[in-house]
Amino acid sequence: MQESILHECEAMPKSGCYIEGYQSSSDTKRSWQLCVYREATEDDLEESNYLEDVGDQVWQATLEINHCPYCGEELSEAKTPSEQPDFSYHDFRSW
Repeated sequence: MQESILHECEAMPKSGCYIEGYQSSSDTKRSWQLCVYREATEDDLEESNYLEDVGDQVWQATLEINHCPYCGEELSEAKTPSEQPDFSYHDFRSW
């Protein structure tokens, strides 16, 4: 089972991104990801058959982070840089 928690700070935008920490029951350290996304508008619905409602995610990008880029708080206990940080991009406008 994986536990998740959201990082909240005053400097972070209210929409378009969030920071989430994950920790599995077998791991002692929490991994943090910055998630940046764009929500669908009426125009997006007209352009894509895969989007159904205004507010659906059009695309999402995530990047593993150690500190909050908005307030600077240290989120991860990792003191050494990752050799290959976890990064993903998903485009939901097509398959």
